Amino acid sequence: IHRMDNVIVKHIYREQNKVADALAKEAAKEIFLNKSRMLSVPPMFVKDIFWADILGIELVRSFVGCNINTTMHNITTIGVLQYPSNDS
Repeated sequence: IHRMDNVIVKHIYREQNKVADALAKEAAKEIFLNKSRMLSVPPMFVKDIFWADILGIELVRSFVGCNINTTMHNITTIGVLQYPSNDS
């Protein structure tokens, strides 16, 4: 990069480049480590993402987060647990 003229490095969020993100995740799997592959066509696992990108369709990022109702339920049921008594 230092030898090239006028190079600008920018960060692109993975949501904006889902095809590259999916390919990187697949390449990180143990079966692909330290192996190079040239792809003439997109693999099947990125087909939908690839076409959504071509057509300009936004795909919603799924986020598994903390559900406050589940958390509150778990906290309230802790008091219901039965502990063995020390009276033996």
